[in-house]
Amino acid sequence: MKSLIRRYLVLPLVCLVPLIAAAGQESPAPHDSLDNPTASAGTDAAINIGQFLTFFGAASSPDDEIRRYTWDFDGDGTADFTSAQTGYAAWTFDRPGRYQSLLTVEDSAGRTASGVRRVTVIDPQAAPTTDHAAPTALPEEQTQPDGIRRIFAVVLNGGYDERYWKDAELAYDMLNNGYGIPQTDIYLLNYDGKNPSGLNPGGMIDYPAKVEYIERVFSELAARTDADDELIFLITGHGYGYNGPLSQGGEYYGYNSGRISIDPGDEPDFPESDFKLRSLFTGGDYRANHGMNIWTVRKKYAYTKGTEFYRNKFVSAFNDVYIDQLSDYVSDDDVYIERFVDYALGDTNRDGYINTAAGEVFDFDGDGRQPYDHATGTYDEDDWGPIDKLEDNYNNAPCTLPEGGYPYKLFDAGLEGKICIDLAYAGGEPQIDGRDEDGEGLFDWMDVNRDGDTNDIISIDESLYLAAGVIYDDQLAVLLDGLHAAKITTAALPCFSGGLVEDLTGPGRIVCAATAEDAVSWGDAFFRGFVAALHKKNEYGSPVDADTNANGHISMLEAFNYSAAHDYYDETPQYDDNADGLSHTDPVPAGGDGPLGCVTYMENFNPFDLAGPTGIDFTDYAEFAAYWRYSDCDACGGADFTCDARVDPADLLRLAAAWLSGIE
Repeated sequence: MKSLIRRYLVLPLVCLVPLIAAAGQESPAPHDSLDNPTASAGTDAAINIGQFLTFFGAASSPDDEIRRYTWDFDGDGTADFTSAQTGYAAWTFDRPGRYQSLLTVEDSAGRTASGVRRVTVIDPQAAPTTDHAAPTALPEEQTQPDGIRRIFAVVLNGGYDERYWKDAELAYDMLNNGYGIPQTDIYLLNYDGKNPSGLNPGGMIDYPAKVEYIERVFSELAARTDADDELIFLITGHGYGYNGPLSQGGEYYGYNSGRISIDPGDEPDFPESDFKLRSLFTGGDYRANHGMNIWTVRKKYAYTKGTEFYRNKFVSAFNDVYIDQLSDYVSDDDVYIERFVDYALGDTNRDGYINTAAGEVFDFDGDGRQPYDHATGTYDEDDWGPIDKLEDNYNNAPCTLPEGGYPYKLFDAGLEGKICIDLAYAGGEPQIDGRDEDGEGLFDWMDVNRDGDTNDIISIDESLYLAAGVIYDDQLAVLLDGLHAAKITTAALPCFSGGLVEDLTGPGRIVCAATAEDAVSWGDAFFRGFVAALHKKNEYGSPVDADTNANGHISMLEAFNYSAAHDYYDETPQYDDNADGLSHTDPVPAGGDGPLGCVTYMENFNPFDLAGPTGIDFTDYAEFAAYWRYSDCDACGGADFTCDARVDPADLLRLAAAWLSGIE
């Protein structure tokens, strides 16, 4: 979890590595506009003293990059926050009043723009004066403990897929019908504000899944929750991150869709020298690594159209290449060539597959050998013709900053047969920021911050796909930090969701994820299993029993263990509840994780009140003694407060702590 430095939290916003190539774009045009940049400080807000307020400052320039963001939160003329990377920050105000928070941005041409966000800060303990009454923008609920435990819920789905809407429906049904949480206490943010049929059944969808609405929901929850309350945060949909080390051999896929930076304040992932990004994106199976000297069969998954046979060769060290298969002669050098596409001769119409019904032949020369033998990886070269297509590789990669993409160029320095990459290519001679030394299709190192060495530590920020844009793990951490809830449980389905653990962990926090930080998730089994365990029935209405300690209730830990055990996809679910940011897979307890989730329930149920709903007293000690030293916790009567399948001194200590906490 990111630590707050005094009163503000800096959220780095850097994108330095291309994601998926967008072929054929032109190089950036020279500056030919006198337009100034624009700045957006966000919508006006009203908050209580001491309440975190997030500032999602945004800016753009038609001709240049934004190189400086400056916030003066309290309007005193002194900069409170400055960053070359992002306008995202959080601030608390320690005095009531009306403030004009000023955002000033500057682009690389030295032009500036400003935006103002008006903030009203209220002291909830102060009586209104005759000059002006306190504004009514805040909800009536106060953040002081009121002795009443309320559960709030947020269901977030940024995906448009039908299956993700089904996830959201099941979660909503569990919360509303399974546990009686009123609709007013459930916030459902779903894609564009409608379901896939364009409807909002029963008015259950509150907002579209966009950053501004997520911020609005958590701002409202910050004012509604107090130290007696709890939140369950359920996330489905797509996610972005880095598909990193393989489980075998410690190699890297090198597929990055997240945000990377060199940021000492962020969670460290690995050194630049070990950052193996794919040198060329090939589509299809993104796990494949393709070097310059390798022909690779392209997969388009055209299941109903027969067997595909065409192959790609990724090139760099070919100077003065001439191709006469397209129309006229094509001449180019290796700076721009990405790949050659060579179709099988049997694919006479060059549509990417061999259609025998249309007279196309599988074995073109009739020698009994396949054009490509998947078992041996060999080709029958007689079934292949001359190069059919050449593709240009000069692109602008889609990243967050600068607006319109981050320019880069692939090239071969000195025609050595080694693919190089120039991040932030600006014309002229390319600089080498990464290099594929062995031609295996992976850059063997990356100088991400362009400081001339590869010794810096890379941080990967995961993000969630939304109806418009994404929301990063850092942003979610700020929003959760602004709540006053006693406990927060997060259960997340998206790819790379294990990366949320380091950001969202903390005291009173339970974080469950479908997969590891550097791995994709494959389906909905984990999420639906978690919901089914809590609901005690699956999506088809069949009973589900996740109650391993036989106390008649389902804890968050039991829900995780059930969902992880019944996740039939190739995933490694993650769990953390001891605030150290180090997650473990099932079964939990493991590595210090488990005790918090073991005693966290959706119901208004006190697991330490063993003798009945009368409060913890000596009768509960007597009840506990009846199960002392039991090791079969199917018969532990709920006395196993650590969920380690036995009743021992650790459980006695937890009972004593719960009892003493209620004695004034």
